[in-house]
Amino acid sequence: MQLATVAKTLRVENQERRRHRRVQWSVRVRGLTGDGEEFQAMTVDVCAGGLRINLARPMSVGENLVLYIDDIGRVEGVVARVLSEIGYAIEFKVPPRKRDKIADQLTWLINRDRLGLTDEREGERRIGSGGQIVATFGDGIPVACTVADVSIFGVALRTTGPRPMIGDRVQVGERSGTCVRYIEGGFAVDFRTLHAEMGEN
Repeated sequence: MQLATVAKTLRVENQERRRHRRVQWSVRVRGLTGDGEEFQAMTVDVCAGGLRINLARPMSVGENLVLYIDDIGRVEGVVARVLSEIGYAIEFKVPPRKRDKIADQLTWLINRDRLGLTDEREGERRIGSGGQIVATFGDGIPVACTVADVSIFGVALRTTGPRPMIGDRVQVGERSGTCVRYIEGGFAVDFRTLHAEMGEN
């Protein structure tokens, strides 16, 4: 019983680490300090739990902020760490449900930029689905695809055209990866596999 509890705890912690994985992404942030002073900054990296900014203004740990992040909206936060004279780690002060929505939104926005996806979402359509993109593989064969699912690590694509072989290199927008499996009416590309192979050489 005790081992099962430990295993469950480890699974939850691993999920949290994946959910809060930091990704380099530069976007404008407008902010308001607790004293009502306005500022503007650019993000260095972001995750569902917070972001890192460079700002030529002194701030203290524990200082409350209201942030207006482009494409995300209004988020309350607090200065969690002072990283340098101009570097600060900001932790979001939001309920879990909103944190999950921020994670979904960040996933879409980051991959939209990196993969060149078109945003055809309406209302509350699931984040990351419905984007149109062209995947290229083999001898430069272009295939029109629809995004079935997208994450920071890869993308699942549906297509009525030919599919790459498992293990083939696939170019998706500006990113390259490897076809790792087939899904119904399509295939999945993992961007990490190609990076691992390049790192070994």
